[in-house]
Amino acid sequence: MQLFLNALIAGSFAALLASGLSLVYGVLGIFNMALGQLALVGGLSAWWLTEYFSMPLFLAIPCSMALSVFVTWISFEVFVAPFYRRHRFLPLVTTIALSMVLDGLILLLFREDPKTIDAGRKILLHVGDAVLSMQQLTLIVLTLLFLAALTWVLLATPFGRRIRATVQHARAAESLGIRCGLLHRLLFITSGVLAGLAGIFVGIDQNLTPTIGFAITIKAYAALIAGGKDSLKGTIVCAYLIALLEQLAIGIPWFGFYIPSGYQSTVALLVIIVILLVKPQGIFGSRIRIS
Repeated sequence: MQLFLNALIAGSFAALLASGLSLVYGVLGIFNMALGQLALVGGLSAWWLTEYFSMPLFLAIPCSMALSVFVTWISFEVFVAPFYRRHRFLPLVTTIALSMVLDGLILLLFREDPKTIDAGRKILLHVGDAVLSMQQLTLIVLTLLFLAALTWVLLATPFGRRIRATVQHARAAESLGIRCGLLHRLLFITSGVLAGLAGIFVGIDQNLTPTIGFAITIKAYAALIAGGKDSLKGTIVCAYLIALLEQLAIGIPWFGFYIPSGYQSTVALLVIIVILLVKPQGIFGSRIRIS
C-alpha cells in the first residue's frame, strides 16, 4: 500500500508535466526540452515568495503561476515562434539552448542547495500500514481534478474543438476564422503553467534543486512516448504507470535482493526503449494527435 501511495504522489507530479508536453506536441508538433526548467521557475518562485516575503501559500501559488506565464510566453516568442513553422526539429535545438540558459540563471539566483516550500504542519493519515500526509493527499486530489478538467476542456468544449480542428488541418481551420497562431501561444503557455504547478508540487512534497530539470523532463517524455505522442489521456495514464513501476523496482526484493535506489530513474529510460521496440506509436497512440 505504501508503494502504491508513493506511486500516486510521484505519478501526479509526472502527469502534470507530461500533459503539458502532450499538449505542445499534439498541436504544434514540437518537443519542448526546457519544460523541467519551467517547472523549477514555478516551484522556486513560490519558495522565494513564501520564504522571503512570508506570503501565504495560497497567494504565492497564483503569483508564481503569473511568473510562469510570463517566462513561458517570452520563451515561446524568442525560442519557438521564429522556428517551429520552418521545421519541426528546430525548436528541439532552441529549447535545449533555453534549458541551458534557464539552468544558468537558476543556479545564479538560487544556488545549489535544496529548497522546500513550507506548507504548514504535516498531518499524517494512516491507510493500513501506509502513511500519507494531508498535504500529499490534497496534491493528489487537486492534480486529478485539474487533469480531468483539462481533458474535459479538450474533448467537450468549443475551445477543444478548435484545437482538434487546428491539429487536423491548420490552413482549413484558419479559413474558418480560427486564429491558429494565438491558439499555439495559449497552449504553449498552458504547458508552462502545468510545469509550474508540477514544480510547486515537488517543492511542497520533496526538495527543489537547480539540477533536477533535465531528469524530470526525461521522466515526462517517457510517459509521453509510452502513452502515445498523440494521446493526452494515454500520457496521463502512463505517467502513473511508470511511477508505479519505479516504486516496485526498488521497493520489493527481486530474486532475493533489492535494487539500489540510485537505479530508480533508469526505469523511465527502460520504458522508452521497450515501448519503442514493441509499439513505437505508444500504447494509446493513434493517427489523431489529440485524443
